Amino acid sequence: MEWSIADRKLLVRELTRTTEELYNEVWHLAEEQYQFRENDSLWSIKDILEHLEMQNQLHFRELRVVMNSPEMSEYTVITRGQDQYFTKYSTDTTKSKAQWFMEPRNRYSTIQDGWNAFHIARKELLLLVASTELDLRQHFTFRVPTSRIAVEDLKIGQVRDLHQLVLTGIAHTDRHIAQIKKIKEHPDYPTEAKVTSLPPQSQKD
Repeated sequence: MEWSIADRKLLVRELTRTTEELYNEVWHLAEEQYQFRENDSLWSIKDILEHLEMQNQLHFRELRVVMNSPEMSEYTVITRGQDQYFTKYSTDTTKSKAQWFMEPRNRYSTIQDGWNAFHIARKELLLLVASTELDLRQHFTFRVPTSRIAVEDLKIGQVRDLHQLVLTGIAHTDRHIAQIKKIKEHPDYPTEAKVTSLPPQSQKD
């Protein structure tokens, strides 16, 4: 088995850490802080939280589907030792545009609703990672049609094992936590807004 106990512990630890860090950034916000936009083309903290909730749902579904596929050890020659390719995304300064199905649609108008939706999806993802008996290093997800490309011609990023899929989500969360902190530094950010905190149990339940 290539997916080690240390690998599992790392994913559980990092999923937990990023959940807690995100909570610490949003639990104390006033509604006008939650909805503040630097300009009409940029996301609010509300938008970011909804986007992260959708990303966790998508990754949970992708994990569940791919876990039902056969092990494909022939692809480990591409992914082995390449975790850094995915973790570095957290600090990558290249701007990217979310695909249409990951764009926020104002589904959760309050902080409470937005956080609860994110936390449910993240909790289920964490439980799946913590409890699976499968080797996540032997199951793969692809971003190109592999029927047209020989294994030796595939590149890291075009194929990733399921451990690396979760690493991508963790890095993605870190990236958006940094974005939230940047929003709070904007000179027009409403620092004097009336705060209504989330209940403490929202993070723990």
